[in-house]
Amino acid sequence: MQQRFHVTGMTCAACSAGIQKTVNKLDGVKKAEVSLMGQSMTVEYDESAVDAEKIVAAVVALGYGAAVADGEKEKGEERQERRVNAFGEEARKLKLRFFVSLGFLVPLFYLTMLHHMAGAPLPYFFDMHRCPENFALLQLILTTPVLFINFAFFKSGIRALFKRVPNMDTLVSLGAAVSYLYSVVVMFVMPFGDAHALVMDDLFFESAAMVLTLVTLGKWLEARSKGKTGEEIEKLLKLAPDAVTVERGGEMKTVRLAEVARGDIVVVRQGDSIPVDGVIVSGESFVDKSAITGESLPVEVGEGDFVTSASVNKGNVLRIRAEKVGEDTVLSKIVRMVREAGTSKAPIEKAVDKIAGVFVPVVLGIAALTFAVWMILWGTGAVGVSVPEILSMSISVLVISCPCALGLATPVAVMAATGRGASMGILYKDAEALQKAKNVGCVLLDKTATITEGKPRVTDILTCGGYSQADVLAAAGAVERSSNHPLAACLVERAQAEGVSFPETEGFSYAAGMGAAARCAGKECLIGNLRLMREHSVETADAERDAARLSDEGKTVLYFAQNGKLAALFAVADVIKEGSAEAVAGLKERGVTPVMLTGDSAGAARAVARQAGIERVISEVLPQDKLDAVIESKKTAVTAMVGDGINDAPALKEADVGIAMGNGTDVAIDSADVVLVGGDLRAVNAAIDLSRATVRNIHQNLFWAFIYNLLCIPVAAGVLYAVGVVLQPMYGALAMSLSSVFVVTNALRLMRFRPKGAKTLPACTAESCSIKNQEDKSMQKIIKIEGMSCMHCVGRVESALNAIEGVKATVELKKKRAVVQTDVADETLVKAIEDAGYKVVGIKEGK
Repeated sequence: MQQRFHVTGMTCAACSAGIQKTVNKLDGVKKAEVSLMGQSMTVEYDESAVDAEKIVAAVVALGYGAAVADGEKEKGEERQERRVNAFGEEARKLKLRFFVSLGFLVPLFYLTMLHHMAGAPLPYFFDMHRCPENFALLQLILTTPVLFINFAFFKSGIRALFKRVPNMDTLVSLGAAVSYLYSVVVMFVMPFGDAHALVMDDLFFESAAMVLTLVTLGKWLEARSKGKTGEEIEKLLKLAPDAVTVERGGEMKTVRLAEVARGDIVVVRQGDSIPVDGVIVSGESFVDKSAITGESLPVEVGEGDFVTSASVNKGNVLRIRAEKVGEDTVLSKIVRMVREAGTSKAPIEKAVDKIAGVFVPVVLGIAALTFAVWMILWGTGAVGVSVPEILSMSISVLVISCPCALGLATPVAVMAATGRGASMGILYKDAEALQKAKNVGCVLLDKTATITEGKPRVTDILTCGGYSQADVLAAAGAVERSSNHPLAACLVERAQAEGVSFPETEGFSYAAGMGAAARCAGKECLIGNLRLMREHSVETADAERDAARLSDEGKTVLYFAQNGKLAALFAVADVIKEGSAEAVAGLKERGVTPVMLTGDSAGAARAVARQAGIERVISEVLPQDKLDAVIESKKTAVTAMVGDGINDAPALKEADVGIAMGNGTDVAIDSADVVLVGGDLRAVNAAIDLSRATVRNIHQNLFWAFIYNLLCIPVAAGVLYAVGVVLQPMYGALAMSLSSVFVVTNALRLMRFRPKGAKTLPACTAESCSIKNQEDKSMQKIIKIEGMSCMHCVGRVESALNAIEGVKATVELKKKRAVVQTDVADETLVKAIEDAGYKVVGIKEGK
């Protein structure tokens, strides 16, 4: 059985390592993993040998809090809120402790630094030269409250020491306790010795107070920084509204989000977040999906379109039928996936954990050895070192050592990176996938719905014999309306997009493997392949060259004839997605080899590969062949597989890094290591870039943590004593605190990560969306355009329109239209479009 537990009270990597070590020793526990950043523990155990209560008891006995987490019932929002609240509460407590401690430290600092070293004035009865005993007593009075204020260090550290799992609190508490107790002993010796000399050189009260105060400061800054790693998830959670308007029994009711049920009609007004995943039953608007997909510009939606939670309605009122609610929504799944990825452990972190597990005992040994060696040298008189200096060096070793920097180097970077990835529409399922993506050298790309749109479209219409495009499209669409063939549907869709009217048909018949026939407007119409034309003795010689060219481009050619004469050729193809060619070029720039896998024929595959810029193609493959291709590729390079379908699942599972398109099947998504929520292939490059940036950041953190400890511990131990350098404990505590803060702050830079070559796009504002205000509405025109078939056509039309002064135009290929903001006359707009080679079939005022 596998169970998740909440763990509280952990302050450093030694804490998590100690808990993990203790739980792993329990009989019946197969594997335990503790996440410092996630404040959680996952345990796999045999229920017959151990139960959850024993595991909780073992953690509590170490001085930490523990409780079973109900993974089935507990919501992702609640888990994230608990984690954020934990860091926030910790930061508030530490802030209070720091400022109260500082209130005692400032006068203590005045005594020991300004008065002692600079001769700053003090009342006669506290002057160190006239009344050294009173001077020492005042230090004791000011230091003691600081120890009690920060007693948590002693409670955690000493208990961990007795349980044989020492942590950072052990080092800090021992250093402060030794400084304080030694100073108290010196006070009692004063009446029997040279009080002035003792108070000058042998008191360490300020060191004890300074160590505790500076470590508390470091912990406070660290807690604040750790809390920021969940900011991206907090932003997503805020998109889930507390109250939702639903239609029930013909009435509008406001209910809590948790009360929305599948099938409810949800009403979403302008500016509101969409609370569920569902289908629009009425209304047209623009929705901002940037929080989920990373797309900066709003997307137009209308009746029948599927929308997801966490999208923001930027326009008119929408009525949505809830299909997925609660934990099944896209928002909930993303939050859960990012949280689990953020608290998982990368391979590199597991190695660091082993070091952190022995770090504190080793430091304790070094401190003891430092004290012993210097005392021997002092006893033999070989070196003119004093006991206070020996004590200072031993204490400095304790407080300067920093297991936190080691322990935080990886988990903070992982959590920051997974959160940043989520904001860009990239979901890593675990830290291992995040680390592995850095080394990807070959990417196998499924063609259908990954490189291409996955839906056939009419790309070319070539007319013959004097027929107009509108006439043949209307007649062919009328015939195909009676067919259920997939290619028939795309032809009807094109006709509807062009706004043509369908004439009545009769006598429809379908010939399997050839095409369809019907009588349309008094004419005998045929539409199908070349075999159908030959079957009815339709002459096609004049169109053979065009048909061959279209076939070479990987397109399916449909012949259309009326009354025995060829009237048109329709070319149908699964066109490549916008951005696919850019994505492939980006992979090559990064030194990654793209390979296309497809079940299509070699000719069709090569045509698509040429458009995408891919040189290597493996065609006519079955699911097993895709799996074999992944296995073969892994022999020479770290391999990623990108796919979206059920047939891609085995290959996604086998690949070093499986990447699923977010608009693909649930099976593919479940089999993958990374999910691209927006379904944009360019996000593969961003995923690789983020992985590389994260691993680079982790290496920087680990380098600093190791170098810091390797250099500072010997200096604290006195290796530079011969040149007069003896490190004071207060400086050691400051260095230790800053070390942790540096590591966390460096990791937080990942939250500002931008992929290589990324462009800054304007955010969607009330001024930038075309339907936002009444002024924009009065200037909006929608122009229906005939003849556009690809993104090149879109570019030409947009360029032509935007070249006109006072025109802002966006062209939509799918709807065959241009949305224009302008006061320019219609005639000017029509002329610009027709000069570009396209036909305007209608202009209307936008809503």
